[in-house]
Amino acid sequence: MSCFTLHIGFSKTGTTTLQRSVFQHHPQIYYLGKIYKSQHARQCLSADIYDFLTPLLWTTNEPYNRELSNKFLKDKLLPRVEPDQMILGSWEGLGQQGGESFLKSMIRLKDVFGQCKLLITIRNPITRLPSLYLQHLRGNQKQLADKFVTFEKWLSNQEAKLGGLKQIFDYRTYIELAINTLGSKNVGVFLYEQFDSEPEKYLCGISHFLDIDSSVVIKLAEGQRHHTRLFTSQVNKMEAINTSLIGRLLWRISSSTKKKRSIGFSDNEGIIETKVDHDLPASIDLSSEMLQLISKAAQDDNRWLVENLSLDLAEYDYPL
Repeated sequence: MSCFTLHIGFSKTGTTTLQRSVFQHHPQIYYLGKIYKSQHARQCLSADIYDFLTPLLWTTNEPYNRELSNKFLKDKLLPRVEPDQMILGSWEGLGQQGGESFLKSMIRLKDVFGQCKLLITIRNPITRLPSLYLQHLRGNQKQLADKFVTFEKWLSNQEAKLGGLKQIFDYRTYIELAINTLGSKNVGVFLYEQFDSEPEKYLCGISHFLDIDSSVVIKLAEGQRHHTRLFTSQVNKMEAINTSLIGRLLWRISSSTKKKRSIGFSDNEGIIETKVDHDLPASIDLSSEMLQLISKAAQDDNRWLVENLSLDLAEYDYPL
């Protein structure tokens, strides 16, 4: 059996950079997906890989045929993998599937592959939640005829949808379930903030966990940051359009190209650009009440991570 590593990079934790720049191109990785511009379902490497992974990752509420999965692994997948390669898959959506489904995935993966690893990057909720909100604005820029949604309203909607504030950024559940199922040595937890402040140290840590050449990882990732945030001028323009009746009417009848041009929005291969001189990346100022609310929801889980994984969360101002 060959070890399989699953990366469930949560949204807004540098996942796309690892997927597109590192995992997809490192010679020591046999990458099953998520593959940029793949024509196959779930952006898998091939149709048969998708069929193989579906009962292990995405339809865990249904029974699966262990013998059939083992046969595909032995007869089809492993012969494609070079002796010095490790098998890896990365899908950020798996960090939002819920604890019960995730646990079934861990059990099935271990059942089929024998040894499995889980790689996770987490991020301080105080900065991640505003980033998720800005991603929401970016992703919905074609639907700006609707009322402009503030951060507070968006957060309230997410709480109602997911069943609570903590559920929006829950990471402890996945980490704890993985440790209990795979063993602590097979679970690697890394911090997005280190990726921002000390990228080489962060990338070396991931390389060590995956047992691949760190110099290649660093070279592949150099200068590659995808999905940068919207700029201040763009968010201001979005809000202005949506608070004006005429603006909403004009927006509704405009083409997609004209809509993008009207707010200075240019999306080049996932990179956000602005045509406004000295424009700054958009940011959200959290009120003291909101900071307290998020901190209270995150404290217990963060303390658990410190006590059980010795993560230096205090260095990056995680609520403790």
